[in-house]
Amino acid sequence: MKKIRTSVLLILNLIQQDVFRKIIYTVFLLFKRPQWSLVFLLGRFQLIRVLYSNLLDSFSKLEKSSRFDSSLPFSHVDIKSIVKTLQTDGIFVGFSLPQNILEDILNYTYHYYCFAGGRANLGFKILEKERFQAEFGQSFYTARYFNINLDCPAILELAYDPVLQEIATQYIGSAAKYTGASLFWTFPTEGSIYDPDQQKFTKFHYDLDDFASLRFCFYLTKVTLDDGPHICIRGSHKRKSLFHVLNYMSRIQSEQTLIEFYGIEQFVTIIGEPGFGFIEDTFCFHKGTIPKNESRLFLQLHFAANRYSNTQFHDDRDPNTLKLFR
Repeated sequence: MKKIRTSVLLILNLIQQDVFRKIIYTVFLLFKRPQWSLVFLLGRFQLIRVLYSNLLDSFSKLEKSSRFDSSLPFSHVDIKSIVKTLQTDGIFVGFSLPQNILEDILNYTYHYYCFAGGRANLGFKILEKERFQAEFGQSFYTARYFNINLDCPAILELAYDPVLQEIATQYIGSAAKYTGASLFWTFPTEGSIYDPDQQKFTKFHYDLDDFASLRFCFYLTKVTLDDGPHICIRGSHKRKSLFHVLNYMSRIQSEQTLIEFYGIEQFVTIIGEPGFGFIEDTFCFHKGTIPKNESRLFLQLHFAANRYSNTQFHDDRDPNTLKLFR
């Protein structure tokens, strides 16, 4: 009985510590980005999100039947159909990069430094990963690129493509704007790793980027079922349980709980060749999976109605703070 009581007290203590850390982190964010406070408090309610998007739409003066120059990379896509699918499902699959843009971005990733675990003092080139990892003495799950909008013109060109801009505008509303990009590797892992905190994204969660937001996502390497595919729950941007909405301590949910609520048939596992893409409302429950065989290179372009960060892009870093490992 004493052992049971001790175990229960230990568990309760850990829970309290986790809750306390979450409260401190949340308060810090609210002070750092006070405008985002309303998103944190109200952005999880579907009625608020719908009203906000409708309000933006009412001010829109853009024609929703826009025609584009046939020479544009995405001029062939059916914008109206894509937006309708996004509104219904929260996910649209099958939006691929032109080969020249894919090659330009890949060329960038081979010649510029990425940073292990997203740590600004652990820069290395991806072609030297094995040597770097051996010298570092520990494996890691992610490596991120910084300042990509400055150093990789192809990404900025892609973000401001008129078709992508129009899709974002029709889905979010007239205030839609490009708010940043993320470019990162995820690697197969074994045993303990240096950056376990990065694996929180391998659990089902939803994001609160804004009252209305959208991401264009692209695999830059081939992704099979064993190479870290992205999984999204279709329709979960519109329907959540009351617990999902009111749980201010965490937006992470167990897979089994979500299967019971939504049904396994709503889970969309996305695989594809290099350049294969999809568009997602990240208010949907989603997650990335840990690669088993090959490393995955992933690009995200973020769009929202507002920009809450003081920096222009999510990946902005002062170059003076970036350091190479040894």
